[in-house]
Amino acid sequence: MKQKMQMRNSIGIVNKVYPQKISIEIHDTNSLNYNHLGDIYTCDGINTFVTIHKTFQHKFIYQIISLAEMEKPYNQLDEDSRFFNKAIFEAVPLGEIKKNIFTFGLTRFPMINDDVYLTSHQDMQEIFNPLANETVQNFSIMLGSLAGNEGFMPSISIDKLLSNHMSILGNTGSGKSTTIRKLFNDIIESTNKAAIDINSANFLFFDIHDEYHGFPEDYSTTYDVTDELCIPLETLTSDDWINLVQPSSAVQLPVLLSGIRLANLLETNESGICNWIKVYCALELYNNVSTEVVGKRTKIVSLLSGVVDADIKSSLALYNSQFGNLAPAAETNFKESLKFYIKNQSSYEYEQCKEHVQSLIEQSNMSFKDLANLELGLDLTFLFEESKGNNQIRSYCSTLMTRINNIISTYSRTLFAADEAKLDRFNSLKSFNKGFTILKVGNLEDNDLLFFTGYFLRTIYNIQKEQKSDLSAEKKIFHFIFDEAHKYITENSLENTKSLKIFEQIAKEGRKFGVFMILASQRPGELSKTVLSQCNNFILHRIRNNIDLEQMRKSIPYINDSQLVRLSFLTTGSALLVGDAFSIPMEIIIDGKKFGEQSRTNLPSSIWRAVSN
Repeated sequence: MKQKMQMRNSIGIVNKVYPQKISIEIHDTNSLNYNHLGDIYTCDGINTFVTIHKTFQHKFIYQIISLAEMEKPYNQLDEDSRFFNKAIFEAVPLGEIKKNIFTFGLTRFPMINDDVYLTSHQDMQEIFNPLANETVQNFSIMLGSLAGNEGFMPSISIDKLLSNHMSILGNTGSGKSTTIRKLFNDIIESTNKAAIDINSANFLFFDIHDEYHGFPEDYSTTYDVTDELCIPLETLTSDDWINLVQPSSAVQLPVLLSGIRLANLLETNESGICNWIKVYCALELYNNVSTEVVGKRTKIVSLLSGVVDADIKSSLALYNSQFGNLAPAAETNFKESLKFYIKNQSSYEYEQCKEHVQSLIEQSNMSFKDLANLELGLDLTFLFEESKGNNQIRSYCSTLMTRINNIISTYSRTLFAADEAKLDRFNSLKSFNKGFTILKVGNLEDNDLLFFTGYFLRTIYNIQKEQKSDLSAEKKIFHFIFDEAHKYITENSLENTKSLKIFEQIAKEGRKFGVFMILASQRPGELSKTVLSQCNNFILHRIRNNIDLEQMRKSIPYINDSQLVRLSFLTTGSALLVGDAFSIPMEIIIDGKKFGEQSRTNLPSSIWRAVSN
């Protein structure tokens, strides 16, 4: 049997074997190309596939990664020896074929002096197009041709590709956006061939650069987030508020959470709660805070200025503005008038108020409907702190208030508007009547992108978890495509707190509930390490930044050093495909010419020439 196999055109023999690679001694570099059974076989050097036979039905598949030429010693007895050159090729293991079935990875290894052959066309089919079943074959895509074998287009199972989280990474101009458009247009075509209604799918795009609106109208719905939708404020969680405001963790975060709870308290409790809390804070300030007396008087008068009570107003009139004090009798009347007001409005004695207020805050939740109540809740939080002598609290939280004021001025009439039409549109959006939902988020700031994407992801995830336990509910799966993910799904900075909890939870557990993420990014080094490490499929375009490459080395288990180095030199439109959906790591040339126009770089010469004409 071995002798019969040697009748084929062996290109060389194995002369070194390592677990991670082999070295091949080439007989003659002039005889690397040949015709076998009518098929032309060509060795194109790096990326060429080679086969080593263990038995007739057991083969090892390797891929060439390096070439070196070494001269043979001149043999005076053989005149032809001077025309022969010895070459050394190195190749990395890919997998093995047993009984016509390819498996990634090796269970055994070749031996020294084993013959090496160019991989046959039949074996290439076993590796790259193993989908023999016609139904399964129809539900696959071909993104492009194999690099080095331009006539060969590997099949990719849609089921394997979309049943895991995926990352599509590449520097700007490398072809990333074109690949995404090509990928999903091919999915539409494959579902039509397989007689599957694409509108039963749920693909949700967060489109930052308005690049993904070209899907057929029968299959897609597009919304401009700030113009057409609004979010019910009462549905936001603490994580949502943290992502929206991004407070510092030391001081601002607890202030924000207390302010949100007080905002809920103001909406759900007695109408006079704000006034009696102000009176309580004024009395606390008067009794317990030792500070400059005139300044203390100014704060107390400010707190009580809006309180409608005759006794309090008459007592304030005796509060000396020059010296910041009260006569003994007037002081007693002042305190008693404040205590009486607190008792009358809250039904609690002044001495019981501290525990009562704390109890009210603990019982309240994070839900409120009016942003104005958040401002008021934060102001009350500051008052509580100031009544304890923390006079710097407003200064420490100045950036927090600036951010909240900016949110109010920017989104109170758009994203958080109490607009019934926009709310109805938002609620109907969640029914996902078409396969592709495009959310145009280009008008959102980077900080707000984290909030909005996280909010939407959590909303759908919670719905899926509820339906998981309901056996009668219709089963759905969702795919979220995060464009420019490095802008918002990033590691926490030292300055601000943000919550990636929902992204990390989906990365770890989303598969069980039919929620999958597809990250598109040009800066993988800035992405959350946890989220990136949970992706099982990767489409990698050209990446040159060393920080990004190092992050990929740590996060992608399917890639070796030579492939990582290769990424820096990929041409535009070429991509390395690695992961569970791909039979082996493969470099392909994306067939995306008709999808690249939207991302085409405008050359100065063409623009200037057009203007000149």
